[in-house]
Amino acid sequence: MSSQRGYTLLIAALLCVGAAPLAPAQSTPAQPTIGDLTKRKVAVHPGSAAGGDSTRAMENYQRFLQLQNTDPKLRAEAMRRLGDLNLDAGEMERMEKEVTSIDQQGAAAITLYTTLLKAYPDYARNDQVLYQLSRAYETTGQSEAALATLDHIVQRYPQSPQLDEVQFRRGELLFSARRYPEAEHAYAAVIARGAGSAFYQQSLYKHGWSLFKQSLTLESLSSFGGVLDSELGTTPAKAVRVESLKRADRELVEDTLRVMSIGFSYNEGVSSLEHYVQQHGARPYNWLLYARLGDLYVDKQRYQDAAGVYRAFAARDPYSDHAPELAMAAVEAYSKGGFSQLVVDGKQEFVKLYNFDSPYWKTRSRESNPKVVQELKTNLKDIATYYHASAQKSGRVADYQEAARAYREYLKSFPTTCWPRRCSRGTSTAKRPRSSSTPPTVIRATTSPRPPATERSSPIRKERRASPARSAEPGITAPPSPVTSSPRLSPSTPIAAAS
Repeated sequence: MSSQRGYTLLIAALLCVGAAPLAPAQSTPAQPTIGDLTKRKVAVHPGSAAGGDSTRAMENYQRFLQLQNTDPKLRAEAMRRLGDLNLDAGEMERMEKEVTSIDQQGAAAITLYTTLLKAYPDYARNDQVLYQLSRAYETTGQSEAALATLDHIVQRYPQSPQLDEVQFRRGELLFSARRYPEAEHAYAAVIARGAGSAFYQQSLYKHGWSLFKQSLTLESLSSFGGVLDSELGTTPAKAVRVESLKRADRELVEDTLRVMSIGFSYNEGVSSLEHYVQQHGARPYNWLLYARLGDLYVDKQRYQDAAGVYRAFAARDPYSDHAPELAMAAVEAYSKGGFSQLVVDGKQEFVKLYNFDSPYWKTRSRESNPKVVQELKTNLKDIATYYHASAQKSGRVADYQEAARAYREYLKSFPTTCWPRRCSRGTSTAKRPRSSSTPPTVIRATTSPRPPATERSSPIRKERRASPARSAEPGITAPPSPVTSSPRLSPSTPIAAAS
C-alpha cells in the first residue's frame, strides 16, 4: 500500500512540473509505473511561471521522501528534483523582491543535495547534483564552498557534458576573488573546447581581462581579438556592422575595443597596433582599432598622437571605405591642438589621396559618397584661400603657385559650383555664362599682372609694383581678396577652426 501511494505521489509531482518520465527500478503489471505517464497528455506552457504547480510538486516530492521502502533510484531522483525546485524558487524570489540576503530555499536545497550525495554516492547524475550544489552555495553567499564543489567536479567528472559551464563558473568565481592566473586557466579550458560551447565567447572576453589584470596587456590582445572576430567577422564577405548588433553584443564589442585601445596605449601606441594588425591579419573591422585608439588619445588631449594613429590607417589602406573618415579625423585632431600648419598639411594630403582622379574613385561614385565629396570641396577651398591670403601677406611666389593650383583643382572638380560670395542671389550656378576659353574664376601667371579692383589699393600690391625684382610674380585675376572676404583663412588662423 505504501509503495502504491509512493508511485502516486511521484507521478503527481512529475505532472505538476511537466517532468520527463523516469523508469523505476522494478515494475509489475499490477502496479502503476512512471512509464504509464507516456499514455497521458500533459499540457506544458514554457513561457508561464510555475507558481502553484511548483509548490504542489515540492509537496508531493516531500511526501514521497517521507515514505519508507521506496525504490532507491527513485528516491535519489526525487531528492535531486526537489533540490532543483527549491533552488529555482529561491532564485526567483530573490529576483522578484531584489533580496540580497541569504535565501532559505537555497539552504534547503543544500541540505537535499548533500544528503543525496552521501546516501547515493554512485548515483548516475551526481555531477549534475554537485553543479547544482555549487549554485546553491553561491546563492547563499558561500563562494569558497561553491568553488570547492566545482573543483571537485573537474577532478572527479572530467567527461561531464557540463564541464565547459563548470569551468566558466570557476573562472567567474576566481576572477571575482582576484585570483587572475587561476581564472585565466579556467577560461582557457572553456576556449579549448571550441566555438561550439555556449560559453566560448564570454570565456574569450574574460580570458583577455584575466591577462590584462596581470599587466599582460599585449598577451591579452589575442583573446580580445577573438571576440571581435566572433562578433564582426573575419572577411569582407562576412563583415558585420557594429550598429546592426543587438544591444548586449554591441556593448561587448565597444568594451572590447576600448580595452584593446588602452592596451595599445600602455605599450608603444600606434607601433603596437601596427604590429598587432600585421600579426593578426586583415580584418574588416581593423579601422575601428585605429579609430578607437585615436579617440582615446583625443580624450587625453594627446592630439598629435591621435592624428598619427588616424593617419597610420590612411597610409596602410588609403583607398578603403573608412580611410577618408580617419584622414579627416587627423585634421580635426590637429585643429583641436592648435597646429595650424599641420591642419593645412593634412588637408593637402586629403586632396592628394581623394581628388577625383585618384584610385579611390575607380570603384565608387560621387553620389554614394557625399561626405568625401564635401570634404574634398571644403579642403580645396580652404587650401586655395589660405595660400592666397598668405601670398598677399608675404609676396612669396610659392604661395601664389599653391593657391593657383588649388583654385584650378577646385574649378576642375566642381565646374558648376560658383565660388563662395561670388554668386549673386537668385542666380543659378549651373547656368553661369562663360567664355569659350576662360572658366568663371581664372588664375593665371602673367608677366604684367593687373590686380583686381578690390586689390589696387593694397599696400602689398603697391610695394610689388614698385619693386622691379618682383615684376615677374604671378597676378591673381580671380575672387576678391580672401583677406577681406574670408578673414578666417589668414595664415595665422587654423583652417579647421574656420570651417
